[in-house]
Amino acid sequence: MAKGIVEYSIAAYLKNIKFMLLFSIPALLGLLILLFIRMPTYPAIGSIYLRTGSIPDISPLQWAVIIVSYLASLFLISFAIVSINLVIKSERTMTNIGREVMRGLEKYVLNVFWIYLTATLLLLVAQLVTYELKLQQVLFPILSFLISLFIFYAPAGLVIDDLRPGRAIEKSIGIVVSKFPYFLLWLLIAFVILSVLDFVALAIIPHEFATILVVLFNSVILLPFLIVLQTQIYISKYTILT
Repeated sequence: MAKGIVEYSIAAYLKNIKFMLLFSIPALLGLLILLFIRMPTYPAIGSIYLRTGSIPDISPLQWAVIIVSYLASLFLISFAIVSINLVIKSERTMTNIGREVMRGLEKYVLNVFWIYLTATLLLLVAQLVTYELKLQQVLFPILSFLISLFIFYAPAGLVIDDLRPGRAIEKSIGIVVSKFPYFLLWLLIAFVILSVLDFVALAIIPHEFATILVVLFNSVILLPFLIVLQTQIYISKYTILT
């Protein structure tokens, strides 16, 4: 079953590669915003993290820039994720991709954005609390992992099943628990590809360019495929479709 889902995801990704590349552009812009604002953030393994210790030194103007940048980044990433989910939905339902995407963007993007914004705020609170407790390196990864479980399949639930945000979050936990091996498979694929790319890029390219290369690959190539795989795992609950 796992092999079949991966193979189907690869086939769906390649079949719709032009849409995947097109809809990955907003995600790339979103990550580049965080990469180039040069505030208390740092890139690692293709993602952007917050330097908690730098927070006391941030001015009100810098806070305004950070907040606006993060909101814009989250919105662009939400747009990309919803678009790719709509491509998969249109393929499953045999509807016109362009029409499905245009009809669904306004309906789903804001819901995904609010879910991710809530999760981001929870992560920020968790990071600050664990920093004050001097247990950040131990507790924050655990709290971050638990928060991610609530939103992991939420975009797929919103788009594929037209669920409300609260129900989509609830459904996300249910799918993670019922298909936990697939969740681990997804994490393994993402970790291996990003780790190998990060290692190779840093080994042969200067750090500044390597960072941009990893973000570019993560946004344009890997993220669309991981979203497709994530959605296919979600859809696999309908055994008749697998």
